[in-house]
Amino acid sequence: MPNTKGSDIRYKILDRCLRKGGYSTQRLMQEVNKHLEDSGYPTISASNTIRQDLDYISANYPQVTIEEKRNGRNITYGYKKSDSSIFQLSFNDDELAQLSQCMAILSRFDGAPQSDWIKKFVDRFQSSLQIETDCSKVVGFDWNRQLKGREFFTKLLSAIVKGTVLYIKYQSFKRSAAKMYVVHPYFLKEYNNRWFLLGWGDDKNALITLSLDRIISLKELPEKTLRPNESINFSDEYFEDIIGVTRNDDSVLTKIRLWISPQLTPYIKTKPIHNSQIIKSEDETGMIVELYLYPNFEMEQEFLSHGEGLKVISPDFVRNRILERLKASLDNY
Repeated sequence: MPNTKGSDIRYKILDRCLRKGGYSTQRLMQEVNKHLEDSGYPTISASNTIRQDLDYISANYPQVTIEEKRNGRNITYGYKKSDSSIFQLSFNDDELAQLSQCMAILSRFDGAPQSDWIKKFVDRFQSSLQIETDCSKVVGFDWNRQLKGREFFTKLLSAIVKGTVLYIKYQSFKRSAAKMYVVHPYFLKEYNNRWFLLGWGDDKNALITLSLDRIISLKELPEKTLRPNESINFSDEYFEDIIGVTRNDDSVLTKIRLWISPQLTPYIKTKPIHNSQIIKSEDETGMIVELYLYPNFEMEQEFLSHGEGLKVISPDFVRNRILERLKASLDNY
């Protein structure tokens, strides 16, 4: 029998009824149709469909045994053991409540770049465990619904998983014309409500970072062999010493010393600028912290976002860079 959303609903309701027992085919059909209609799916009109479903369950789920009980001319159906189920996972009420929270969190990604496969997963898992996700309203995520490039996320994710080389047409903010890249995709990273692809660029013979909102088109190159990533740990090490996603080839790990105003201090203490942040001193004049970072554009943006509440003390090249940008900003006024 084809595995469709409608059949999933039928199996779910039939499993629930069979655990209770005492249901005739007509009553089973009524229960199934009620839930199909509530879910917006076509109802069934022949009790023979129910019999076929029962045969399918018996043939494909050896852990359950369906018993027929005759009372005069009436035949009812139920599992031989009332605690049987075609859904093997066993959870108590607390565990089901926790799982429903997880499903709610995943469901909240609806419309996000990865929503297609997440929605299918949630639907399948929710049907199997017979749990709802009504609590989704208690969890919120910050993301940009108008972000360009979202349509490429699933294709890029699939290419990474399959190890497929890509031909990407890319329009950088710095270029007047689009450029074509042969990319060996390795990793997808989100930062500041934007998604980025990290992979090996053949023409640059180096690791490159591409923003999804600047991709114009992409296609697979099945004839090319993927250059494997054998040295970079994107899950932990690569992003450990940077803010954002950009790691410049010529940058070195740098100790950066910052002054934080008394007003900003409690925020920076509870939400550190970076996980390397160390508090060196604190008094009524403010707080001094040290960070260990590979300087990049995102770091500059983070420092500038705190306005007058943050000052770079050292090193000079970082301090001067921030000063240049502040002066350029003032020139706009």
